[in-house]
Amino acid sequence: MHSSRHSSRWIALGIASVFGSALLACGGGGGGGKSPTAPPTTTGSPQVVVVGVQDDQFVPKEVSINPGDTVRWVLMGSTNAGHTVTANDSSFDSGKVFTSSGAVFEHTFNNDGATVTYHCQTHFVCCHMQGSVRVGSKAPPPPTGY
Repeated sequence: MHSSRHSSRWIALGIASVFGSALLACGGGGGGGKSPTAPPTTTGSPQVVVVGVQDDQFVPKEVSINPGDTVRWVLMGSTNAGHTVTANDSSFDSGKVFTSSGAVFEHTFNNDGATVTYHCQTHFVCCHMQGSVRVGSKAPPPPTGY
């Protein structure tokens, strides 16, 4: 039991470190404006990029990744809001999995040169809760206003 308590503490610290690093990388989460990130320079093993699901916004709103990388959306806000992560092209849909703080949905992107836009089905109309993922260095920017 003693070792499992220490393991849990290290896991919690690791998770907190990932979230803190992700928020620092995007400028602390500001007001949900565009926070583009350059694709990682490493071409080795696939990376995981964290996007926070907060209140009525995705933070950062826009991310750039390499083909084969995974985006992990993590609920960091209200647990009763009914958020989704739904691709506009229907390539993925989380459903309403964000039922408790820390809930996660992941998707791996292999479509080099594409920009995938997504939204929250519950909060798109009222709050324009949306985001985009640029895959590869040749991916175009998202449409104006996205």
